[in-house]
Amino acid sequence: MALAFPPLSIFVLAWVGLIPYLHFLSRRPGWGKTLLGHLLLAFPYFGGILYWIPQVMVTYGGLGWPTALGVFFLLLLLLAVFLFPFTFLTRLVAARSEAQALACAAGFWLLMEVIRNYYTVNGFPWGLLGYSQYPYYWIIQIADIGGVYLVSFLIVLVNASLVALFRFRAFKFVALSVTLMLAANLYGMYRAYVWKPHKSTAVQAAIVQANVELAGDKEHYAAKYFEEMPAAYRRAVQSGANWVIFPEAQNPYFFTQDFYYRSFLTRLVASTKVPLLFNSTAVESDTRYYNSAFLLGPAGKVDYRYDKMHLVPFGEYVPAKNWLDFVDPLTHEVSAFTPGKEHRLGQTGDLKFATLICYEGIFPEIAREFQKRGAEIFVIITNDAWYGRTAAPEQHLQIGAFRAIENRRMILRAANSGYSAIIDPLGRFRRRTELFKSDLIIGDAFGYRGRTPYSYLGEWLNIVLIAGTLPLAFLKGAKAPKGKGSKRRR
Repeated sequence: MALAFPPLSIFVLAWVGLIPYLHFLSRRPGWGKTLLGHLLLAFPYFGGILYWIPQVMVTYGGLGWPTALGVFFLLLLLLAVFLFPFTFLTRLVAARSEAQALACAAGFWLLMEVIRNYYTVNGFPWGLLGYSQYPYYWIIQIADIGGVYLVSFLIVLVNASLVALFRFRAFKFVALSVTLMLAANLYGMYRAYVWKPHKSTAVQAAIVQANVELAGDKEHYAAKYFEEMPAAYRRAVQSGANWVIFPEAQNPYFFTQDFYYRSFLTRLVASTKVPLLFNSTAVESDTRYYNSAFLLGPAGKVDYRYDKMHLVPFGEYVPAKNWLDFVDPLTHEVSAFTPGKEHRLGQTGDLKFATLICYEGIFPEIAREFQKRGAEIFVIITNDAWYGRTAAPEQHLQIGAFRAIENRRMILRAANSGYSAIIDPLGRFRRRTELFKSDLIIGDAFGYRGRTPYSYLGEWLNIVLIAGTLPLAFLKGAKAPKGKGSKRRR
């Protein structure tokens, strides 16, 4: 299952990867073996996707490898805990009926993923099973109905139906899965080749990939912020861009506090009258500072500011910090950001946009709320240099593409070290950069109107699927169809 994700992206493995485990659970092992089996599923699955985390903690957190691996182990253990409802409920129902357990498995997996997004420590929906299917272009289009969760649900349903076929010759279950797969693919083909979204305002947008070092010296930052990035801005303007976007990046010059930096940027924009969206720390007091996005309008004045609402735990703040002093080396000075409180939209010309800063792009509900408030296009500014040359930048990029599909909005993604991209409402990369190269991409960007089923329904469809599993789980009298493997062990 982990191999279905970048860097290998063998996405087809997700459709069969759960077969051994579902077979194991359906055979009703003892609870001790069930727990062991659960750990043998959870640790390779999450560890294979998130293998890059210890390297980040060692390289940028100042931790030694033993400490980093210990923290990583605790993270995997926490994720295993949040995966356990799937294992526990499937095994519990298998005690009543093996066939019912397989029929309920997709709903139980869906429950687990929703819980992990909304109820983990500040939420951590990285590595949801549906994200593995980004290369499967047609199937991922159903995300505008039930989000990435609906893709996960279908994957587990197919796995379970194959087990039921092998164990019980459950042809009706397989027919249901095949029918849903066919319907999902036809829907994806419709979206890809027939559907014509309603475009609103068009802009020529420029995305600057600055490649600012995480721990550069004063000369490096001065060269980046007063020479190279302004030069890229001027090249974009000369090429016809009427909106320029800088990425989230390490920046020692606080726009609200540094008079020289503020004056430099405002004069730059006022001289060309081309709006600039950029990232900086906004300081309001000694104890309140924000990770913010600013828009300088044609007059060189701040027309918009958005404060990041969903902060990175153990990166931008420390949960229960008084109890977790030992993680201070990991967080350094960025451990006390204040979260923003408002889904604030910006506007350049007639185009209404929403900004998602880095980590916010992995949460479907944040983008969905922006769409409900009238955002016609999304901008994601991020700093993925922390991940190095691992699979994490590719994983993060593909996660962002699902926000485009779920909301049918174009995304302008400005990443400090890559991957920067222009993503269309079908999740396709119209333009894309490489890693750790300074770059500039310019392209047409369109605002889109209208709302998707997912924006109206939110998680209600997923809640209905979960709730519909419960009566099936406790339905009395259901037995496995007769056939090979249908005899119950005594």
